[in-house]
Amino acid sequence: MVEGSRRSVVVVGAGVGGLAAAWELRQEGKRLGLPLDIKVMEASARVGGSVVTERVEGCIVEGGPDCILSEKPGGLGLIEDLGLSAHLSPTNEASRKTYVLSGGQLHALPDGLILLVPTRIMPFITTRLFSWPGKLRMGLDLLLPRGGDGADETLGDFIRRRLGHEALVKLGEPLVAGIHSGDPETMSLAATFPRFREMEKEDRSLILSMTRRMKKARKIRKQGGGRKAVGGRPHTMFVTLDEGMGLLVDELVEQIGRENVQTECPVSNLTRGDEGWEVHAADGCVQADAVLLACPAHAAAGITERMAPNLAEELRSIPYVSSATVTLAYAENTFPSHVGGFGAVVPGGEPTPLKAFTWATTKFFGRAPEGTVLMRCFLRAADVVEGEGMRDRMVDTAAGELRRVLGVAAEPLWGRSYFWEDAMPQYVVGHLQRVELIEQLVDGQPGLELAGGAYHGSGIPDTVEFSRARARALVAGLRRSDG
Repeated sequence: MVEGSRRSVVVVGAGVGGLAAAWELRQEGKRLGLPLDIKVMEASARVGGSVVTERVEGCIVEGGPDCILSEKPGGLGLIEDLGLSAHLSPTNEASRKTYVLSGGQLHALPDGLILLVPTRIMPFITTRLFSWPGKLRMGLDLLLPRGGDGADETLGDFIRRRLGHEALVKLGEPLVAGIHSGDPETMSLAATFPRFREMEKEDRSLILSMTRRMKKARKIRKQGGGRKAVGGRPHTMFVTLDEGMGLLVDELVEQIGRENVQTECPVSNLTRGDEGWEVHAADGCVQADAVLLACPAHAAAGITERMAPNLAEELRSIPYVSSATVTLAYAENTFPSHVGGFGAVVPGGEPTPLKAFTWATTKFFGRAPEGTVLMRCFLRAADVVEGEGMRDRMVDTAAGELRRVLGVAAEPLWGRSYFWEDAMPQYVVGHLQRVELIEQLVDGQPGLELAGGAYHGSGIPDTVEFSRARARALVAGLRRSDG
């Protein structure tokens, strides 16, 4: 084709990664003077993947992610590029407190505890969360030599090695379950928490390294640096959108063009034809010059099975787990006020199906009308009984557990539940090597790219950054083929 001629691209999957990639394709095509016809094909009846925001009785209810980490540029960068900066909202730092449910009691995380690592002595010494042997074992990190042989290891092995078993049970496991819905005994340290690996390599001790980094961050803030402002207030560690994270999805679809996004359109497989790629979907075959697969890895495996069985085998080896959330609304005058903060995480050994819960109306601004308390509960997916009535059972389970754990005597005004089946990719030991092999196999298929959260980070910032980068690479490849 001559330079400047229109090219067609199909994006499979309309989660945040697929939508971000489609948006980036349009922007990069315009920048390079390469007109693109972009079609997004989504198997389900809605877009956004697990990002969904509902309005219920004047409340903002998040079914999936409710915020993004501001220190990672991918999420904020896309929000700014879409023109949504005015909608950014920080967390309520005046109520910033996180708890661990241990022995049936809520224990506030001691001040200065950053990502499992204590950086302040007195709050750590006086906390009742850890036993004295547990505290001494965590403090031993100051004396231990560097460990590991450079090979990947599980997050569980690393935490035990540096901070001890109690730190793993009371902090590592519940935090990982809350963030990744994963198991530290199988998770890859290199793929999920590479910062820990870097800290040990550079400074030997996690405590010394984190303390040094915190001092450096405070110095930058004193000098007027640090996070940008949100509505006149500095960015907090986590930020959200004032109308809910669904606003990000809505704006992406609007700028891509709703006519270019097709739902209930599952793709079965890909083949190569004389004119490029043939995308076989439920309503027929679509011709494309390039294809970007932004669906879950197991779905991408099914699509590439006939065309590239070796690639499909590696994609299928990335495991996934399900997740479940419930939001409950209570009248404020019936809700206990003796505790409050951002939320609590729950170690796996506690006799409850809860793995975490948050006070949504305390953590964020403007989540509900005055007089209403919103609680967001995360259930262990293995404890969710699927089938008829599942949603109602999830609501009843969450309400019953809050009654037991927090002493909430009143019944909720209403509840909403969400179950995301096989939605969370698990980065097990060897994940980075597996992804490297997958990318080598994809390189042997010109005009094909992979995007989404299965490869280089499953949170919104990492998923967006990686997906946009693959979209730019795809456009660059099309432009080279024009030449």
